[in-house]
Amino acid sequence: MRVLVTRPQNKAEKTGALLAAMGHQPVSMPLFETVHHPDKARDTIARESWAALAVTSTEALHGIEAKRDAREMIDRPVFAVGAETAGRAREAGFTRVFTGPGNGERLAEAIAAEPSLFVRAPLLYLAGSPRAPWLERRLEALHVPFETVTVYAMEPVTYAVAEIETRVGAVDAILFYSHMTAARFFALGAGKALAKRNEPPALICLSANVAHAVPAELADHVRIADRTNEKSLLALLA
Repeated sequence: MRVLVTRPQNKAEKTGALLAAMGHQPVSMPLFETVHHPDKARDTIARESWAALAVTSTEALHGIEAKRDAREMIDRPVFAVGAETAGRAREAGFTRVFTGPGNGERLAEAIAAEPSLFVRAPLLYLAGSPRAPWLERRLEALHVPFETVTVYAMEPVTYAVAEIETRVGAVDAILFYSHMTAARFFALGAGKALAKRNEPPALICLSANVAHAVPAELADHVRIADRTNEKSLLALLA
């Protein structure tokens, strides 16, 4: 199968290798470029003693090494959305990593279930921009003290109409890992390119929230992963 990968280039390369190993042909179409600010993350972590850390993307920990940048945080709890983000936290050297549910709202509930952590210090949320508001809204509603610091930005990538039609026109499936990416895909007019096909490709989404960005007229072609991880997503290609 020819599979369109819409992730940022650094992640698209890893996904492409997995697809090739499965016998598929990856087609890359990054919709965002990641701009990191690792110095800001390091300075923030070192600024004061935080009770715990929250991350919703691997991008938030880009360039971070716990032993070098966050000695006091090495054995503090790190709450991460999904297995991939949790794995990145462990690779960075954090020793108490909790793999939370696949969305920010449910992660906030898991954090709030540990109120004793935040008696003397707040939670630090290393975030990106733009981002969904659900984690922060739920933390506020549950009265969890926290501070958000933006440490990376997702800059949109633009494509000409002809280029979109070329990339979309001959693929058998399209992978969507986030609501923002799926929304960007259709905002670029890719839906028109799909409409020109006799049979649209499978629109494979990491979660129901991601699938909400797909136009209603294409709902019959949506497939949603059983779990919010890449293994479950790619299993839908079988």
